[in-house]
Amino acid sequence: MKKLTKLLALVLALALVFSLTACAGKTSIVGTWKYTMDYNKLMESMSEKEGTDAEDEDMKGLVDAMNKLFEGLTMVIVLDLKEDNTFTMSTDEASMKAANELIKERMPDFLKSMFGEDGLNAMLGEGQTMDDLVNNYAEEFNTDDMEMEETKGTYTYADGKLVLTPEGEEAATMTVELSAKELKVTAIDAKEDDEDMMEAFSKMLPMVFTK
Repeated sequence: MKKLTKLLALVLALALVFSLTACAGKTSIVGTWKYTMDYNKLMESMSEKEGTDAEDEDMKGLVDAMNKLFEGLTMVIVLDLKEDNTFTMSTDEASMKAANELIKERMPDFLKSMFGEDGLNAMLGEGQTMDDLVNNYAEEFNTDDMEMEETKGTYTYADGKLVLTPEGEEAATMTVELSAKELKVTAIDAKEDDEDMMEAFSKMLPMVFTK
């Protein structure tokens, strides 16, 4: 009887070990995921949609100046998937603030590229200071305009499909590849009023969120 009891205890112990091992190895989509968006990459995607004529010297100069202005600027998108199958999506405020500050630092060089030395001096000669010009034009390129309003809703995940349903809106289906630390979005199927923006985003795929 004692031998049988010890055998049962051993079997139960092994079963518990295998159960814990299986749980530890399971990849969960629950958690806070972050995607760092490159402004230049988004701008390139949108300019392709608009059919920017690279042969137009004036347009090419503007594009080059804009690329320098936005070079290295990023915006962090935060996707929080909770255990109760609700989610929130928003932009990271610190990344937005850093981008705005960098735009202001680069604005004098951008204005020189846009108007030339003589044009910029003429503007300054009209009683405006460099700070005035920087503040006025930096406002035109304020990244806050691209800030995503916090979105809440519910989600489902199965067979590589992450379906996000924002409150009061239609669902968006993402085809994803999930690992322990990465959530790679390879396709997005969503009804969006701004079709140009959706097409621009599709050109940026895959979008890799990290935990």
